[in-house]
Amino acid sequence: MNERRHRVRGLREAVAFAAVCLVTFVAMTCIGVVILFRPGADKLGVTFSSSYSQDLDLDPEEVFTALVSDLGAKRVRIPVYWSDQETAPGVYDFSALDSLMRIADAHGTEVTLAIGMKVPRWPECYLPLFVNGMNDEELNAAVYRYDQALISYAKTYPALARWQVENEPLFPYGNCPRPSLERLTREVSLVRALDTAHPVMLTVSGEQEPWLDVSSIADTIGVSMYRFAYNDVLGAVAFPYGPLYYRVHAIITKFFAKDVIISELQMEPWFTDDPQKPESMVVPFTVDDFVDHMDFVKRTGIHEVLLWGAEWWYYQKVHGDPSLWNIAKQTFSESK
Repeated sequence: MNERRHRVRGLREAVAFAAVCLVTFVAMTCIGVVILFRPGADKLGVTFSSSYSQDLDLDPEEVFTALVSDLGAKRVRIPVYWSDQETAPGVYDFSALDSLMRIADAHGTEVTLAIGMKVPRWPECYLPLFVNGMNDEELNAAVYRYDQALISYAKTYPALARWQVENEPLFPYGNCPRPSLERLTREVSLVRALDTAHPVMLTVSGEQEPWLDVSSIADTIGVSMYRFAYNDVLGAVAFPYGPLYYRVHAIITKFFAKDVIISELQMEPWFTDDPQKPESMVVPFTVDDFVDHMDFVKRTGIHEVLLWGAEWWYYQKVHGDPSLWNIAKQTFSESK
């Protein structure tokens, strides 16, 4: 009788253990599915370039004000162009940046300041004329001095949310000096030494370079997302990656950095030259493309997304075609 009781008790315990394992497995699977397939792009922003606005014959303050007021962008990345800030060694003029940051603060907009020698928009590196002819050591010393002056000045802006140090600094693209991990690491260390209140973001090409190369020295990794590129020989070339590619990469990267965002979501036409010349547009960008790109990025599960091309939407709007501006405005109104 006792032996039978032991057998029954053992069977019950085995069944209970199996049930617990099954429930745990199902729960973990459900959690994994939720994590793997939850939608993203619920925190939207834009990149704003004063240089590109001027290329389009637009007033930068007018464009920026429209972005944070009419469009409703609460997150903006602003490239700070070295050639505009330091026109002679040690002579700085941050007045234009002051104006933008005051506008951002008045509208409750969080700003990421992209600093260094390589920042968003072609030709990528905006070097002051006085660095021409400098060797690597002299150029590095000059950019460190500039970084120190800018960080010390700008770290007290109420609207400042984080720093971006350089832009895709290890990706050899643009009219730039050769990439240097040593220089980048020194710049990041300088930011951290001068400003402990704001995190540091580093960016990579989402399609054309590893995401982990700079993850150990950054708080946030920003990745660009391009659905297509243009080649003079092949024409428009679509990248073969689906949303899962970005989702899995983001999950892996978060083991090394605190967060991953889309720092540059392609949302404008592709030009080969002057964006005001219709003949230089080689790949157009329509409202349908806008909707398609938004649907794509939502399926990556990456929450913060900075859209690329807002200056062009505004240019189109003031020249009689508000379609991209209107779809962007509707999209921003639906996000947090």
